[in-house]
Amino acid sequence: MTTSALATELLTDMVTSDSSIDMMIGIGLNKDSDAVFFQYLGEEQTPSALMLPSGKPLTRLANVRLVGLTVADGVGTFNSTKLNVILESTQGRRVMLTSGLTTLWSQYLISGLSALQQEYALDAPFTLDTWKGTSAMRPCFAAVRSGGQSVKDAHLTEQLKEAKADNNKQRSEAILRDTVQILHASVTGGSVEPVSVSVSEEKVATVDEALDF
Repeated sequence: MTTSALATELLTDMVTSDSSIDMMIGIGLNKDSDAVFFQYLGEEQTPSALMLPSGKPLTRLANVRLVGLTVADGVGTFNSTKLNVILESTQGRRVMLTSGLTTLWSQYLISGLSALQQEYALDAPFTLDTWKGTSAMRPCFAAVRSGGQSVKDAHLTEQLKEAKADNNKQRSEAILRDTVQILHASVTGGSVEPVSVSVSEEKVATVDEALDF
């Protein structure tokens, strides 16, 4: 199946019936590209932009459910900390989206998922929209939509804004880790364990972008 055909299927069906991951997608891997979703291909995990047959970037994953999310530490050459989110389509196909834990995309997504849990339920279907900002670094943003309306956790958003205003990146990471653990426990039915915060020395440029939810 071609990349374009698969992108169309992801859009209409949204992302085999078993628990395996059918596709791994990185977010905003090329700031010079208009694409926001990049599929990792082959043994070399080469990123390939997901585009529609029209030539436009795939930006919306519709009618998906959250079936897993975790924080992964020590990833890659730069020892990065990543957010991994697993979404499932109505047909049971699964994709894993991965991005730096403290990127704006991850912050927006976590805020939206937290609101989804509070206002609806984490097993409720939703739509994930992703787009690029217009600043020099072209960060990616995310919106969780339920019933056509964007949802976000106002309290979590305010906590992240305060941490950014204090230039406290460790606090930002701790807030995000705590929230991910709560959401993970809700999805899996497990318990929430204490969080051990370990901040990577790698500088993520999008952390310094304006945080305007």
